[in-house]
Amino acid sequence: MAIYRQPRNGKDFWRTSSYRFTVASKDDPSLIDLRTNIVKHNASVRSRARTYQTLTEYDKLYTVRLMARGPRRWHTKYKGPLIRYFKGQYMAPQSQKMLHSNADSNLNHKFATEFDVYVHRSREMEDALQHEIDTGQTPGVQNKIKDLKNKIWKLEWQAKNDKLAGYGSN
Repeated sequence: MAIYRQPRNGKDFWRTSSYRFTVASKDDPSLIDLRTNIVKHNASVRSRARTYQTLTEYDKLYTVRLMARGPRRWHTKYKGPLIRYFKGQYMAPQSQKMLHSNADSNLNHKFATEFDVYVHRSREMEDALQHEIDTGQTPGVQNKIKDLKNKIWKLEWQAKNDKLAGYGSN
């Protein structure tokens, strides 16, 4: 079941208003209900926007994000006789004792003992919906166009670097 953690000094001291609660697993009923409600809300906003061909200031799309929480070093995650089976043995250098390369800043979900749940407004989805209303291009078509532009950019970059490499050989 979800744990609702309040800041120690009251609501005025929250770092972000996006935090909702903490869950022990991704199968938690509270998390599933939240995701289901967000999906229904987003579908309702999209349907209304497509019907009336406008996106008002009240039409906001949201996304649910999970931040992994738990130990970030091998020696804190696995203690006792199990430690010899894992990378972070006590004799390993300090740089190798982390669970993964950037564990200090962003813990991988597979190492998490619990997850903090956040609900954020998704301006990227809102922009895609507004672009769809303006141009008639669905998000799938928008993604195809974006991919093609990226391929064109890569080809131009490769041609430019090949041309520069040719000058160096003369």
